[in-house]
Amino acid sequence: MNAVGLPGYQEDNAASAPADWVVLKIGEMTEVSAGGTPATGNESYWFPPEVPWMSSGEVHKRRIYTTEKKISALGLTNSAAKVFPKKSVVMALAGQGKTRGCVAVLEAEVATNQSLAAIYPSKAFDTDFLFQNLDWRYKELRSLSSGEGGRGGLNLSIIKSIPIELPPLPEQQKIASILTAMDDKLDVIARQIEVTQTLKQGLMQTLFSRGVGTQDADGRWVPHAEFKDSELGEIPAAWDIVEIQSIAEVIRGASPRPQGDPRYYGGDVPRLMGADVTRDGKWVTPQIDFLTQEGARRSRPCPKGTLTIICSGDVGIPSFLAVDACIHDGFLALININEGSANKNYLYHVISSLRQRLDASATHGGVFTNLTTTILKEFKLPLPSISEQEKIAAVLDAVDDKLTIAEKRHQHFQTLKRGLMQKLLTGQWRVNVDASAAGT
Repeated sequence: MNAVGLPGYQEDNAASAPADWVVLKIGEMTEVSAGGTPATGNESYWFPPEVPWMSSGEVHKRRIYTTEKKISALGLTNSAAKVFPKKSVVMALAGQGKTRGCVAVLEAEVATNQSLAAIYPSKAFDTDFLFQNLDWRYKELRSLSSGEGGRGGLNLSIIKSIPIELPPLPEQQKIASILTAMDDKLDVIARQIEVTQTLKQGLMQTLFSRGVGTQDADGRWVPHAEFKDSELGEIPAAWDIVEIQSIAEVIRGASPRPQGDPRYYGGDVPRLMGADVTRDGKWVTPQIDFLTQEGARRSRPCPKGTLTIICSGDVGIPSFLAVDACIHDGFLALININEGSANKNYLYHVISSLRQRLDASATHGGVFTNLTTTILKEFKLPLPSISEQEKIAAVLDAVDDKLTIAEKRHQHFQTLKRGLMQKLLTGQWRVNVDASAAGT
């Protein structure tokens, strides 16, 4: 990342922190304390709900103004829970997934459970600077955890021993303001994405039950006037309910055995994986796994544009292949689609909207969920005229395009912020501080 064009920065090529920065451990600067949980069997500790009480999962909010739960004043008095001051930085000591090591800033006085530690505010540092510093070091913090593997946890001693490189306070404040402004931008884009996703859900519910109508002699769309009951709910009278096998052939992917055999794996033929779908969304370019030519012959090669559906694990997620690729036995695909009666984009959207039904139709054995070829063949969809399918797909494609643009912007600003953190929090770039601020 280049400093040119970014006002207020100057390059510092020193290999370590600038000379006017100091390194202090958190425990040398302030108090660190954990919370607690009142006895859940004592109703008087929870009612009336009076004191905001935070659990570790809420740390992902990053700024804590309110909490999902409250405890009573009696519960606070008779437990290890304590109220932490506003502008404390809280860190998750434990928690599922990516919770442990995450941080947030208290924007109100809040009590916490024992899975959170609070770093009290201090005149030695700017709270928002400390938050940004620890947020940037998330992976490092997780590596400090005690215990083995994913069961490890942080503790107060570990947190107190974390060293922080501290510029002069005015510079801390300026750095924090720059990074907070980036967070604000990211929050705006995230809200735009959330609003657009909600809009899409509402549109799908309407379009797959009310449709857009029929076209008159002038090509204008006239809303449907007649509706009928169906096994999928009320739909326009002119629509049909069809099984997928009546409009397309359903095939299942295949995997060469044994897994990892160099005769079949490690070549240059891409093979679709579930993680590719969750990363790319609608149009997927496999980037994780590759087969040899012999491996591809033992798998299921599919051409670019094939509509695939995850059939094991997170079943029912559809996507299109953006390139020629193989699919393994965790995927089904629709091929030889009857283009005279079914639009491929429409099928993508209607399958997306019916994903919960697909999951309910799948077989659930132990920890695995499996959508069989037979289940998908017999799965029923609402089918309008081909022209109405194209119109419905076009409306939803436009929303998807808007989502894609917003998601790419969000990713861009995330990358930009990470670059700024690397430069600003190590002193590689120095910020200009007003003389009046520096003298305070």
